Amino acid sequence: MKIMQSAVGAAVLVAMVALTGCGVTNDHDKVIKDVVSNRQFLYQAPGDGNATLQIVRANGYFGGGCSSQVVIDDKFAAQLETGEQATLYVPSGAHTVSLRNSGACHKVSSDAHVDTTLAAGESATIEVNKWGSSLSLAKR
Repeated sequence: MKIMQSAVGAAVLVAMVALTGCGVTNDHDKVIKDVVSNRQFLYQAPGDGNATLQIVRANGYFGGGCSSQVVIDDKFAAQLETGEQATLYVPSGAHTVSLRNSGACHKVSSDAHVDTTLAAGESATIEVNKWGSSLSLAKR
């Protein structure tokens, strides 16, 4: 009987220790941060006649080991982690934004590209889902 009580007590202790972090509140799933400068490679400075593309990767605990590589017109522009955004100042005109992944990502879906045409001064927001597998143009 005493061994059974010890085993139950040990199991309860292990469960409590395992769940300790679950009650902690943080902003991981709420805050979108700017991508660090060493992972934004192109279109960093605004210029005359440019348009603005805001690329936002959704938050979530899934996809944490996955990097989303944002490609604009076949040029590697930025690499986003979960909960990051990049502001890209692109020349006005037509652009194709596509997605490639590295790490433990879901396979990129066949619709992981967005075509957009922007005039000088216009802006558009493109969203990457939390798994890093698809792109969509945000509703204006």
